[in-house]
Amino acid sequence: MSDSIIHKLLFAGFLQFDVKSGNIDSNLSSVMEGLAEIATSSKQISPGIIVLPELWATGFAYEKLPELTKRIPDLLEKLQALSAKYGVHIAGSLPEYSENSYYNTLFITDPKGIAGTYRKQRLFNPMEEDTFFTPGIKPRPIQTALGPIGALVCYDLRFPELLRTQTALGTELLVVPAQWPAARLDQWRILVQARAIENQMFVIAANRCGTTRDTLFGGHSMIVAPNGSILQEAGEDEECKGIMLDLELVSAAKSLFNTVPKN
Repeated sequence: MSDSIIHKLLFAGFLQFDVKSGNIDSNLSSVMEGLAEIATSSKQISPGIIVLPELWATGFAYEKLPELTKRIPDLLEKLQALSAKYGVHIAGSLPEYSENSYYNTLFITDPKGIAGTYRKQRLFNPMEEDTFFTPGIKPRPIQTALGPIGALVCYDLRFPELLRTQTALGTELLVVPAQWPAARLDQWRILVQARAIENQMFVIAANRCGTTRDTLFGGHSMIVAPNGSILQEAGEDEECKGIMLDLELVSAAKSLFNTVPKN
């Protein structure tokens, strides 16, 4: 596997929707509709990667974790079929049950199967994540047919050290699924741009919208360039967007000065 992005031109997109807690079928329908819309509205989406929100199929339905996780293998097969249909990678986090523990795990599917995974490292105490999930360890980029892709999940975004090792291992593209509340929307926008700037990479950050119980989620999913400029941004409602990225812009940014650590 190459230590850099193989395709220098690729499509980057996100699906922003209201995740229905515990309702896998409804949420999968939202993904299918969003992929169809983004494929219709864009001239080309392959090769490319489309990012979904955090826990996009289940939400934080802790009380249903045992039954929901039983459906994840079948759900991943359906997601892989969608990857094959549209010729894209799809990234988003799902609850994973492994070795008697639950994880908030980002999966990337491609037309052939599951390219790789990343387990959320920092669990958000105010939402009791640390009560129900186990944190991941040793974050590494996910090796894909597009090249190595960096990953963070929601609250991880606040911890820049989680990305530095991934950056040193050659990733030029970061994906961030999230359920980030509207109350801290300004911090979301700043942190997404900061991760792009300090690591000189593209960032695709997919946030959810809508409300669960008394929490309003912020939307404003974003695609950000290595210099921090916002290339695409959603509003507060359901929306899907995408754009072709020229990965040569990463090399151009580093040619001026390089802030990326060496492995």
